[in-house]
Amino acid sequence: MTTARQHYTRTAHRRLLTAAAVTAAVAVLTAGCSSNDGGDNKAAPTSSPGTSAPISASPPASADPQAAEKAKVLDRYAAFWVEAAKAYETGSVNGTKVVFYASDAALNETISDVTKMKQSDTAMKGAPGHRAEVSALTVSGDRPTATISDCLDLSTWQIVERSNGQVLPYPTEQPMRYVTEFDAMFLNGQWWFTKFVRHGDRTC
Repeated sequence: MTTARQHYTRTAHRRLLTAAAVTAAVAVLTAGCSSNDGGDNKAAPTSSPGTSAPISASPPASADPQAAEKAKVLDRYAAFWVEAAKAYETGSVNGTKVVFYASDAALNETISDVTKMKQSDTAMKGAPGHRAEVSALTVSGDRPTATISDCLDLSTWQIVERSNGQVLPYPTEQPMRYVTEFDAMFLNGQWWFTKFVRHGDRTC
């Protein structure tokens, strides 16, 4: 027979586990990544990027001579997030095309994120919203580079317990929209995301 004390202990333990899971998930989503690029990029994909998520379009070509190239960067960024959302939900980049879009620190950080969430029995359902723009683009030189600034919106991306699918609320102090920045490099005919930084203290 379960006593009131045993029931209370189990309930309290469950609350502690849930709080720990949410803390782990939020730490993953808002932690900054400041490591430098390193290592070789992955081989370029043989197939074209998948369907892009809704991301801000570049201005008309008449207004910006770099508009066409910026649009290509944003298309790759949208395709990366389609695949990254799958990885955050399944707990692995296997079965996704994340490696077709990210390399170096960006790829390593994504793999680390989804692994930590799986270990904490959490996953992400849905996909984040975006308001992205190419804030810097250099097309000269052997390896053109670009920087994307994005207002990442968590309101359409839910933390859930992997074991039972229960939705876990974000902490009240967690900003639901904050700035993220991605660095990209043009190599082997494609744009590759090599590094990202989450600015959890910069709301948007």
